[in-house]
Amino acid sequence: MPGRNIIEEGKHVLVRLPSEAVKVILLKGDSYISLGKFGTFSVTGVLGYKYGQSFEILENKLVRPVYSLIDDTKPLLPEDSNTFSENNQNLINTGSLVQKLSTQDIEELKKQGKGEDIINQIIAGHDSFGKKTQYSQEKYLKRKQEKFLRRFTIEYLGGSEMLQYYRSKDPQRVLDMSSESMGLILSYANIRPGGNYIVVDDTGGVLLYAMLERMENKGSILVAHENEHPNLIALKYSNYPQELLEKMVSNVNWLQFLEADTQRPQWKDYPQEKIDSFTPSRRSHYLRKKRASERVNHILDTVEQGSFDGLIYASTIYPSTLISKILDTVGGSRPVVIYSPFKEILSETFHVLQNDHRILAPSIYETRVRQYQTIIGRIHPLMTAKGGGGYVLHATRVIPKEGGVTAVGRGIKSKRLKVIDPKADTRQLLKQ
Repeated sequence: MPGRNIIEEGKHVLVRLPSEAVKVILLKGDSYISLGKFGTFSVTGVLGYKYGQSFEILENKLVRPVYSLIDDTKPLLPEDSNTFSENNQNLINTGSLVQKLSTQDIEELKKQGKGEDIINQIIAGHDSFGKKTQYSQEKYLKRKQEKFLRRFTIEYLGGSEMLQYYRSKDPQRVLDMSSESMGLILSYANIRPGGNYIVVDDTGGVLLYAMLERMENKGSILVAHENEHPNLIALKYSNYPQELLEKMVSNVNWLQFLEADTQRPQWKDYPQEKIDSFTPSRRSHYLRKKRASERVNHILDTVEQGSFDGLIYASTIYPSTLISKILDTVGGSRPVVIYSPFKEILSETFHVLQNDHRILAPSIYETRVRQYQTIIGRIHPLMTAKGGGGYVLHATRVIPKEGGVTAVGRGIKSKRLKVIDPKADTRQLLKQ
């Protein structure tokens, strides 16, 4: 899609820092972005590059492109020091006694030099660095790079990146959903361009944002919610124009959804002569209310007609009490996908759907991808990784046949075993 390759002005992007923190920023022309201790840079210096490009902050708030977020080059070591030790038996951790540079010296270096120069001088002033094993040196170097390198990477703000941003701030805001669970939801729900879906989204619009990305500006989404207005705060970072969002996304509360006949707005058109006699402000108010009433009635007509291409449910409301009231609006042979951070809730929903003739083959899935730390010759899982990620229930909506199902066919006739006389005439046996 246009705008996914080149960093452009006026777009929301994801900024990844060496400390593994992420931020969402808006690239405004002729402005400056502050990254805290990593420095401040000018927006104009990053425009025109491809997404995924890393930059280093220089003096005067300028930037230069670099190869990677973390530099893989080896540090400068004293000539008379060993490269590394086979083990840590000679390593004694005495804190500041093995570091020649004081805290004040390091602060002065941060004001004067580049990140690589600071790291090299810190390592050169470390008396016990050569006594570390190669693995310990790699970990030490990586920690210093994360702390002192004034670098950042600009990435495209897709659905997965948006989810990662909110998970880093507060996982409960997105119902502890992982990127793997989101991918499973979008795949099982068959989210595609031109689809017409009904969504229950309590992730602040993060799931809706990922759906819009897959639909490529084609199709429609109806958001069902319990409040006066849906909570779609994540869409404020969307790079989609407001006209497109109003065209593709509509919303309806549960009272309107469940009691469409009684919740329809009663609208009566005024004669054109009376409308022309209104003051400009009153005429504008009248036309605005007319458009709102027509929009609500159109949405309720869509609900009554049903035939949605799929149901995606990610909410704190118990699905076992609500799903059965939504199923009739979903078309036949269409997916029903329910997400929950707790397996027990989906287990209860599974038993409810298993006895519903409108649902076929409900199944519960869990996705868990563990991160691993690797260097040459070593590999082990990260011990501080977040657990969980949620569970996904997938089923298929079917339309039961009225009056039940009757099996037809000839079936299998039982035949009596006959004892054949070896002396009997073969021709007679064939006639029988």
